[in-house]
Amino acid sequence: MAHREIHVVVVGGSWAGITAVHELMELSHLTYPRLLITLVEQRTHYFHKTGMIRGLVDKRYADQMFIPYTRLFLDGGISNPNHRFVCARLKKVYEAHVEVEGGGRLYYDYLVLATGTEYSSLPVTQSSSAEECRLMYQTMRDAIEMADRILFIGAGAVGIGMCGEIAEMFPRKRLTIAHARSKLLNPDLSDGFAKEAERKLRQMGVELRIGEAVIPVEPSVHSNNSSSTSSNIIHYQHQQKQWVVRPQVFSTTLGEKIECDLAIWTTGSRPNTEYLATLPATDPSRPHVEPETGRISVRATLQLADPKFPNIFAVGDVNSLPPSERYATSAVCQAKHAVRCLKSLMDECYDFRVKMSVEMAFDSAMMAPMEPYTTTLKRQKTVIVPLGRKHKVTNTLFARFNSWVGGSKRDRKYLIDKAQKMLNY
Repeated sequence: MAHREIHVVVVGGSWAGITAVHELMELSHLTYPRLLITLVEQRTHYFHKTGMIRGLVDKRYADQMFIPYTRLFLDGGISNPNHRFVCARLKKVYEAHVEVEGGGRLYYDYLVLATGTEYSSLPVTQSSSAEECRLMYQTMRDAIEMADRILFIGAGAVGIGMCGEIAEMFPRKRLTIAHARSKLLNPDLSDGFAKEAERKLRQMGVELRIGEAVIPVEPSVHSNNSSSTSSNIIHYQHQQKQWVVRPQVFSTTLGEKIECDLAIWTTGSRPNTEYLATLPATDPSRPHVEPETGRISVRATLQLADPKFPNIFAVGDVNSLPPSERYATSAVCQAKHAVRCLKSLMDECYDFRVKMSVEMAFDSAMMAPMEPYTTTLKRQKTVIVPLGRKHKVTNTLFARFNSWVGGSKRDRKYLIDKAQKMLNY
């Protein structure tokens, strides 16, 4: 049993980060009693992003989506003093420490980056407190309820999932999806799966404008289809992202007009990786973050691709693995694998030797037996995309995204029960 003090910093308190913490706590019980774990998360509470589209139409569900981190480090009902939670945003990463918002420094022997992605068009994902998030949700629910005609711009998993939830909850609303690509969802999914999603949405009364990009224009003053919302305006703005209920007009690339009362942009997510700009790459022509995707370049072991930093791992949808790995179940599998590799480094005393010489540390990293991560593509048998509580689309080509939930028993809950269990609630 190793008795040296080892500091592990995990950044990000969602599926990947929480799983990594649990696996590390198990190591501290069995092998490394002086393993010190720090979880860094910008939110005061866990936010159940997997179910965020359900929260937009169901207040009771939304109230369950904010879970405190206070019980995460409980050990037999008692808080473990070796571990701590730091509520702050990661700003910079250096070779031996990270810097958080406000200038605080946290030193590490091993670093696990699980910072995930943000949906810039859905500002609720960027909130820092449970109260702020609840207020945002209430404002967005009010906007959805008030609008008679809603336009969804973008038909990825979030876009069609949100549209399905609203179509089921408010069947009399006129819902339209405008999607610039030639088929719904992501290109790595089969054409048959996309067609089935189209069929289900049309069956629910949704108008689809596929292959048509849109741009906003001035509201039409000659429209005969004025909505009952024209005299009522809900305006929510957060970091330039707006949810406005008022008559609006969008023009398509085919020259047609789409009128709506509320436009919801669901055009994709942005990885949180800016903090790596302060970590110098061994080869400047191969930066840590892929310029095209904004995701962290990793090896098959989920370590940074740069061999100079074998003690830094990136897990979840922040890394450069294929799109089929960007969902909750994959994040859990990746976190478990990363901790197994991290343990191999600890077993070879990487953290001890790095304090003496870079050469010794590099040798120990090379000797550590680490298996490559096996993608869940080979393990998943089916995928379910919920479109509300009653409708769903099933795919057998194994590709899924963040808000997609596999398994018929959980697709209605979006895994909220599992999240509560992970956080000891």
